[in-house]
Amino acid sequence: MKADTFAKLVVLETLIDAEIGHFLEHRPTEMALFREGIVSRVSDLVDEIDALDAVVAARTYDAIVDFLAELPEDDEGVVSVTLRFRRAIDRIVDRGMDQRALKDPATWAMVLAELLAELADEYHAAVRPGEEIREREYLRAQLLLARSREAADRMLWVADDEANAELRTEMDRLTFAVRHQRLKPQVVDFMIRAPQRRAARYRPSTLTRIGTFVLSELLRRSEKRVPPDGASTGPGEPQPVKG
Repeated sequence: MKADTFAKLVVLETLIDAEIGHFLEHRPTEMALFREGIVSRVSDLVDEIDALDAVVAARTYDAIVDFLAELPEDDEGVVSVTLRFRRAIDRIVDRGMDQRALKDPATWAMVLAELLAELADEYHAAVRPGEEIREREYLRAQLLLARSREAADRMLWVADDEANAELRTEMDRLTFAVRHQRLKPQVVDFMIRAPQRRAARYRPSTLTRIGTFVLSELLRRSEKRVPPDGASTGPGEPQPVKG
């Protein structure tokens, strides 16, 4: 499992947690509608996971189906089923993710970027014109924010003190903006971009990987063009004269 797939699984688990949190605080009138709401919210995300890793997507789909099928109406039962779902996601990660990658700041930089992008979308859906707040979407935004802070902490374990302080300050300002000030979505978008740019510094560069590959290929081909004494110098080149 690659870091981008893992990042989307973290987002998926966060959204499910938010849905259950809303269930416990605001009892739905119909369980069928509640289940449909969950499916509607996470279906695109599962499709994105499928495009990255079909095996992980299949296991995730099975975990979601089991979760929805077992979902009862009493609070304690809902909590128990949700915890089983989380353990199922943990097993998917354990089976597919290299443990070294889980300790890599680049992995958590990708997780942070995914969570912040999802937070921006959810906050736009939560805070509407005229100061209307949609509770379900706002709860998702708050939980995405909390998970973003956790991902930032995991990412920063190798950063220097100055970088730590700057990113933590940016995340603190974002927390006040979302949780307490409830600023306009356009303002929050601007505040999200700063930690996104900082996280991008920790992510592996595609250009760097391509450059490394190209360089290795050039070196390999150069070695092939240096023949041993008396050997062919390559197609189309003059052959050594014998005798």
